[in-house]
Amino acid sequence: MRTILLVEDAPEIRDLVTMVLVDEGFAVTSCAGAEEAMTRLLLSLPDLLILDGRLPTMSGWQYLDLIRASERTARLPVLMLTAAADDLQPGKQKPPDDCTIYLAKPFDIDVLLAAIDGVIETCNQQSVAA
Repeated sequence: MRTILLVEDAPEIRDLVTMVLVDEGFAVTSCAGAEEAMTRLLLSLPDLLILDGRLPTMSGWQYLDLIRASERTARLPVLMLTAAADDLQPGKQKPPDDCTIYLAKPFDIDVLLAAIDGVIETCNQQSVAA
């Protein structure tokens, strides 16, 4: 069973995404902020991190920088969610890598599921080839 750590501060989005992913057969752990996510990543690495771009205290963008700076999590597949359309404009995103994909809110559930499969598959293929 593939595992997902969902970091989303909006409870209604967190609950909806968790419900959909569990129904799709994923094991989902969720939290509301980057600090709790850091602790959870120390305990075990999920197959995918779904990360809200705008979190309280530390943004998802700052947290992504920390994830990519650590050798242990540098190749962790990340799906970055953002409600701010300007975050997805060219030049606003972090430099692209094979293990990060961006998705704007609101999103279609089918698009979310396709993005999850895509980033996990692409990142895993790149890890094997390296």
